[in-house]
Amino acid sequence: MTEGRPPAAMGFSFHYSESEDRIALHAPTEGDETVVWLTRRMTAGLLVALATLIARSNPDALRTPEHAADILGFEHQNALVVASGGQGLRLQASRLPKKLPLRLVEHIELSALTNGRGRIALRAGDNRLSLELPRENLHLLYDQVLGLAKHARWNLELGEPWQASPATGDSQPRVTH
Repeated sequence: MTEGRPPAAMGFSFHYSESEDRIALHAPTEGDETVVWLTRRMTAGLLVALATLIARSNPDALRTPEHAADILGFEHQNALVVASGGQGLRLQASRLPKKLPLRLVEHIELSALTNGRGRIALRAGDNRLSLELPRENLHLLYDQVLGLAKHARWNLELGEPWQASPATGDSQPRVTH
């Protein structure tokens, strides 16, 4: 992470819909808007997979697995502080642009890229959406999705994210509905 430089802006947003009891991922694309919906179960899977990806792609945590939880916890807190400018991140109330079709996410695949970024690929029927994010934004994504799940009162039993996500292993995290 570069000191003093904020993470790159993300071109997507998450929204919680009380009427659907789902989280919508809204991604404006060229000439179109793509919205896919995460169920409670897929959200829990996404959070576990994100924590696993973050853990497995941190070289310091891999070198010293006995300190992995501390290393990853510090990295997470630092990403949040840098992103917020020290003010703390808060969920912002917002509305989806219009009534949109329910395209439920059926499959999520996360992969660590060699440039230190992570790729999240989501499939909802014939719709496919791919997000490539720097490490800092992976932490922000984790924090914001977890915040929405708490706002929805889903009471997901995830445990400690870095304890539950061993920093060893070579398979890529996947979530399938």
